[in-house]
Amino acid sequence: LKYEMTNNSSVVSKQIIHARKNSEITVIIISTSNNDDSGFQAISTKLYAEENAKINLIKVQLLGNKFIHLDSTSSVCKENANTTLTHVILGGKETFVGVKGDLLEYKSNFNSDLAYLCQNEQKLDMNYVVNHFGKKSECKMSVKGTLKNSSQKTYRGTIDFKNGCSGAIGDEQEDTLLLSPTVLNKSLPVILCDEEDVSGEHGATIGRLSEEVLFYMKSRGIPKVAAENIIARAKIQSVVSLIPDEKTAELIQKYMDGVFGDE
Repeated sequence: LKYEMTNNSSVVSKQIIHARKNSEITVIIISTSNNDDSGFQAISTKLYAEENAKINLIKVQLLGNKFIHLDSTSSVCKENANTTLTHVILGGKETFVGVKGDLLEYKSNFNSDLAYLCQNEQKLDMNYVVNHFGKKSECKMSVKGTLKNSSQKTYRGTIDFKNGCSGAIGDEQEDTLLLSPTVLNKSLPVILCDEEDVSGEHGATIGRLSEEVLFYMKSRGIPKVAAENIIARAKIQSVVSLIPDEKTAELIQKYMDGVFGDE
């Protein structure tokens, strides 16, 4: 599904993806516009995976720098079902992302990987919640991104182990690169637990490029700005590499060429 937005346009849409027992589906949703366009887009996507089903959802946001973007994804997994969300956010003026996963039954699984770049005056607000109901259910959430100039980012990640989800495993990891003293970063990880036999982990790497890395780059003829762009692009590329569609990956690469230039 491709939304080619125009200047001053507004779009509200909703998708329901229902994977029947033992089935598998991949859905790609792309939002694009010209770089200086403004407008509003809201997308709501509901996933329902029955027993042994697999849903692979890919969302790519490459909107103009004056767009307001709202994105909601909710997932319900039955026994041994798996939903995967791969998300790339590079455009927009203000972006609000909400993700909710309900792991209802035995060995249900939810995985998400998000990559972002916030620069200039961009704002990104993310709220992730995964509820573990089923025994031996598993979730893994990864967020990687870079903040530049006077941009702002908020990430809330909640893993909630409900009573009865014995053997469940939850893991959330965040990797944030700060490239300016004027950026604003907020990270709010939460793990709630109402069951004894579970494993929940949170890891965060937040900081600037070390002097050692910059010296290494400089010794090989790479100036500071180019070095920062290389590292920032590598974070995005690590998530883009998970996208199975070449045309979608090429579209993101072309967008990044415009953002980062020729390193």
